[in-house]
Amino acid sequence: MYYMQEEISGMKHPSFSVENLLKAMAIVNIFETGKPFGEFAAVAVLNDGAGVSYGISQFTHRSGSLAAVVERYLKLGGNIGRTLFENALPNLKRAEPVVIGAYARDERFKKALRAAAVTREMREAQLQIGFERYLKPAMDECDRLGFVLPLSLVVVYDSITHGSYEKIRDRVSVTASTEKAWVTEYVRQRDRWLASIPRLQATRYRTRFFLNQIMLGSWELRLPMNVKGFWLRDEHINKILDFADESIGTRSAVGPNFEPHKQDHSLETPASSSSTPATTPQAQPPLYSASQVIWSKLDQADRVITNIAVRTDQVKSLWTTVVGTLWQTAWAIFGFLIGIPRAVWLTVAVIVAVIMLVYLYRQIALGKIRETVGSQTNF
Repeated sequence: MYYMQEEISGMKHPSFSVENLLKAMAIVNIFETGKPFGEFAAVAVLNDGAGVSYGISQFTHRSGSLAAVVERYLKLGGNIGRTLFENALPNLKRAEPVVIGAYARDERFKKALRAAAVTREMREAQLQIGFERYLKPAMDECDRLGFVLPLSLVVVYDSITHGSYEKIRDRVSVTASTEKAWVTEYVRQRDRWLASIPRLQATRYRTRFFLNQIMLGSWELRLPMNVKGFWLRDEHINKILDFADESIGTRSAVGPNFEPHKQDHSLETPASSSSTPATTPQAQPPLYSASQVIWSKLDQADRVITNIAVRTDQVKSLWTTVVGTLWQTAWAIFGFLIGIPRAVWLTVAVIVAVIMLVYLYRQIALGKIRETVGSQTNF
C-alpha cells in the first residue's frame, strides 16, 4: 500500500474527489480481478487470446499495456529480470497471435514478472500506466462532455478499460443532451453491443451493474454496493484514503506523479470549455489500434457463424415438424382407405409423433448448449 500512497498524490481534479476516483478504480478492478484493488504480482493467461495478463489492472500483451508497463519499469531503473525484459520488450510490442502465444507459455517470463512485482519500480510503473492509459483518459473525456457525476466517470472508465468506448460512443443519439440521459443511452447501447457478440456476452455483468445503478438513481455511488458479488464498502476506500491523507493531508487530489516521465498525450481527449455535455461526441477522433480493428472483424465473423448455426437448427426443427405432420396426415388417410384397424394406425401415429418430439427436443438442447458455450467465452 505504501506505493499507492505516493501515486495518489499527484493531480488535482475539480469535479471528482479522491473518494470517487478510488471508487471508480475499485469497481473496475472488481470487474477485472474480483478485488477492489488488485495484486501487483498477479499473472494470468485466460482463454481469450489476450496472452499474459499482469498486475493490478491486468495489463495484457495483446492490448500493448503489458509492454508499456515493462518499458516504464525499465525506465524507472528496475533491475530484477532486467536483461530478460529488455530482450522481450520488442516482442511484447507485437500483437501477432503466434508471439502472444509464445509468451503465454513462457514460464520464465511469467516468473520474472512475479518477481519484479515486489519492487518499487514495478509497482510505480503499473500505477502510472494504469492511470495514464485508463483513468486519466476517462477523466479527460468526462471533462470534455461536462460530466460531473461519479457513475458517469465509472461508465466511461470501464468502457475505456474494457475496450470499444469510441465505437459505442458514436452510436449515442445526439439528442441525449443531459448527462444522465446520455450516460443511460450509452449503457443501453453498450449492453446491446455486448449481447450481439457471443464471446462478449459473458461480460454483460458490467452493463447490467450500471443499468441497475441507473434504475436505483445511484449516480453518487454511495456505499456499500454489490459489485459482481463483491460487497464494496467504505472501509475498502478508507484503507487507501488513510494512507493518502498521511502523505498529502487532503482528500481532493489523486493520480500518479509522472515526473520525470511525461504522459502520452496521444491518448488524451481534447478539453471542452462547455459546462454542459457535448451533443456531438462523435467529434472526438477514434483511438482504434490495428489489433482492435482485427478483433472487431473477428467479432463480426463470430456473429455470422453463430447466426448460421442458430438458423440451421431452426430450419431443421421447422422441417422436422412439417414432415412429421404431413407423414401423420398421410398415414391416417392411408389407414382409413385400406381399412387398417383404428388401434393399429393410431399406435403408429403416436410412435412417429414421439420420435418427432424427441428430435425437436434434441435440436432445442443443442441450441442451448451453443448459447451456453458462447456466453462462457471470456473477453
